[in-house]
Amino acid sequence: MNNKMTKADSQAIARELMQKARDLQPVLRERAANTETLRMVDPRTVADFQEAGFFKMFQSSQWGGYECHPADIFKVQEILAQACPSSAWIMGVVGVHNWQLAHFSKQAQDDVWGEDATVLMSSSYAPTGTVEEVEGGCILRGRWFYSSGVDHCDWILVGANIVKEGIALPDYRTYLVPKSDFKIIDDWHVMGLKGTGSKSVEIKEAFVPDHRQLPAIASQMNMTPGMVDGTADAPLFHVPFPTIFGACITTPALGAAQGILDMFTEASKTATSLYSGAKWGQEQVTQMRIAESDAELRGARLQMEANFNEVMATLERGDDLELLDRGRIRFDHCNLVDMADKAADRIFVASGARSLMVNQPIQRLYCDIQAARVHAINNRTKWGSTLGQMAMDHYPDDILSMFI
Repeated sequence: MNNKMTKADSQAIARELMQKARDLQPVLRERAANTETLRMVDPRTVADFQEAGFFKMFQSSQWGGYECHPADIFKVQEILAQACPSSAWIMGVVGVHNWQLAHFSKQAQDDVWGEDATVLMSSSYAPTGTVEEVEGGCILRGRWFYSSGVDHCDWILVGANIVKEGIALPDYRTYLVPKSDFKIIDDWHVMGLKGTGSKSVEIKEAFVPDHRQLPAIASQMNMTPGMVDGTADAPLFHVPFPTIFGACITTPALGAAQGILDMFTEASKTATSLYSGAKWGQEQVTQMRIAESDAELRGARLQMEANFNEVMATLERGDDLELLDRGRIRFDHCNLVDMADKAADRIFVASGARSLMVNQPIQRLYCDIQAARVHAINNRTKWGSTLGQMAMDHYPDDILSMFI
C-alpha cells in the first residue's frame, strides 16, 4: 500500500479531520462519564476515531496514512480534548506509535500491519524491565507502567536498557511486543484522566527478534531502519520523537482548559449568584476572568503552532533541528500546560460549589488537567532546568534528558 501524499492532499485531509473532531464533540461529552466509569476510552469512541481517520494523521502513506503537519495533528487533538481529554489523550498517545513504527524495519511493520493497517499499539517507555541478549534478539522480563490505551491495542512498545560494562550510558532501545506476550495489570485507579486506561503490563519472558528493536542512537543519528529504507522519508518523520510525543502529552491539557472556559462563558450568560441574585456575566470580575483565560489559551495555542511551523520549515529545507531549539520547544510545550492550568484554575475557582459535583463536566476537565501536569514530559521544573543548562553549553546526560 503506497499512496504518496502531496502537501495539498494532507492539508485538505487535515481540514476535514478538524471538522470531524468538532462533529464528534457532543458524542464525546455524552460518553465522558461512562469513559471514566470504564477507566478506559469507550470502545465506540476508538471505533469512531478509526472511522474518522485520526490515527492515520501520524501514519506513513506507504500504509495508507496521511502524514499530516504536526500543527494540524494537535489542532485535532485539542478539539477532541475540549470534550473529553481522556479520549484525546488516546488519539495522540496511541496514534503517535503509528509514527514511531515507520522508523522500525519493514519486517516489523509487516508484523503489525501486514494484514490490517489499522492495528494499534500502546507504549511504556521507562526502562523498568530487564533485557537478556540472545542469538537473533533478546529476552524481555519485567513490569512496565502507565501504558495508555493498552486495552485497545494488539502490540506494545516498551523501553529497556542494555547495560554494558565500561560504557557510561546504557544502550536504550524500544522493543515491539505482541499482545500474546504480555499481561495487562488492572491498576489504573486515579483522580484524573481516568479514561486513558493507563494500566501496567507484565512480561514474564518474551523473545524479541532483532528486527523488532529500535535503538535510541539510531533515532538520534537519523539512521533508523525506516529512514534508511524510505518508509519514514516524509518530513513528518524527521521530527525528533520527543518533540512529537511530548506534544501528545501536552495538548490534552490545553483542550481541557478551553473546554472549561467555554462552559463557564456560556453559563455566565444566564447564571446568577445564590446570595445576591446578580447575574455573573454582568460582574466585571467575571468578564476579566474570561478575558484573561482566553488570552492565556490563545497564547499557548499560538506558541504550539509556531513551534511546529518552525520545525517543519527547518526540516523541509533539509536542515537538522538544533539540540538547543529542541530544548526550547520541550520547555515551551510543558510550559503551556502550566498556562492552561492557570487559565482553568482561574475559571474553576470562579465557577462556584456546583462545579464540585461529580456529575459536572467542569470538575472532570479540571481533574484531567491536574493529572496531565504530573506526567514526566510535563515537568516544568525538569525541562526548564534542562533548557537553562543547555543555554549555558552544558548538556545533561541523564536518561530522561534523551527525551529532548
